[in-house]
Amino acid sequence: MKREKIYYGWLLCIASLLMLAGGTGIFINTASQFMKPMVEALGITRWQFSLYQSIISIPIMLLCPLLGKVYSKIKPRVIAVIGGSCAVVCWVMTSFVQDIVQLLSLGFVLGVGLTFIGMASINILINNWFSARKGTAMGIAMTGSGVGSMIFNPVASLLITQFGYQAAFRYLGIFSILCMLPFFILFRFKPEEKGLAPLGIEQVKGDDKPIELPGIPFSEARRSPYFWGICAIAFILSASSMGMFTQEMPYLTDIGFPALKAAGLISATSLSLAIGKVLFGWANDRFGTKINFFVLTICSTLGLVFLYFASAPYCAYISAVLFGFALASPFVLAPLITVYKFGEGDFVNIYGSVTFFTFLGSTLAPPLSGWIYDIQGSYHAAFYLYTGLLVVAIAVGYFVLRRGEFSSEQPGVREQALDRA
Repeated sequence: MKREKIYYGWLLCIASLLMLAGGTGIFINTASQFMKPMVEALGITRWQFSLYQSIISIPIMLLCPLLGKVYSKIKPRVIAVIGGSCAVVCWVMTSFVQDIVQLLSLGFVLGVGLTFIGMASINILINNWFSARKGTAMGIAMTGSGVGSMIFNPVASLLITQFGYQAAFRYLGIFSILCMLPFFILFRFKPEEKGLAPLGIEQVKGDDKPIELPGIPFSEARRSPYFWGICAIAFILSASSMGMFTQEMPYLTDIGFPALKAAGLISATSLSLAIGKVLFGWANDRFGTKINFFVLTICSTLGLVFLYFASAPYCAYISAVLFGFALASPFVLAPLITVYKFGEGDFVNIYGSVTFFTFLGSTLAPPLSGWIYDIQGSYHAAFYLYTGLLVVAIAVGYFVLRRGEFSSEQPGVREQALDRA
């Protein structure tokens, strides 16, 4: 096995961080900055703009279960370059839209491109490169969306204030492509492409055969109640976090925060999102998936509660920390629980299907939150709904995690993991 002073996978983690900062961090996490100006300019409702945010998630939701097949037919690096370029072009073209149909159409195509440079694809990439220290590596890479959100939310707010929302789209598009370039240059889908093995696995010298990682095949995993439990957790964590994050800017200004201060709080939330991904990725390696799940999910629940009372200054600051953890939870916990229960062998297909439910949550929740506001004139019912769902997620997590993790070395554990009749 080739030896390097710095394992190449860590360089990919940094490149992935930058990619997500310029991709998800801009295209999804700054969208709430554009809600009020575009609602006014296009003469649409908050529900309709929230539908745009959901439309982005629909192709991601539909395509993620097919990532394994796509990667087997087309070079992943080629797909990443085309997908990233497509997403940037659609984002910039959004500055020219004149009606809701154009807005939704561009959102859908943007989502197609984002599928191949988004968090699901990055999680698959990191799983290929890391067997040991997987949680830490995923945490570092996933930090990108939080870093991008932290940096570009106040930038977007400033650009909108100074130059208008149309110019803000174009400037952010330039920042986005600059963030993506290192990823396109460094991208290698598997360690074998660099003559390496996944971190934590030794490869026999001179043996260039693909390394078989232990795990349960998707055809068996999907018959397990634990698989559907993980899907439910992914859906709830995504819906409860994105359902309010997409409304956070208008919500904070509704309860009295000036626009720039509200953007600052969102930036602080994004900083917590970035820190939370690294922190809870490391915690997974240090303390295990069970403890990590319950601590992070409880923090997520408290984050929503404190955001509800954010009109009190101390609650606003606490919510910035804890709600950031809530935003981190779907893409930290879902892949790690998947590996915990089913191993690494067929991760791309199992997690691809779990990701369908992650994006189903982020597709349904934003327009639901916008509709609740349009009907009731407040987000109170949305807060109650998402807090209740998080309590359900804690109960489901107990069911999924109580029987222990997958192991290829212990006899009988495979059958216990599946628990099939």
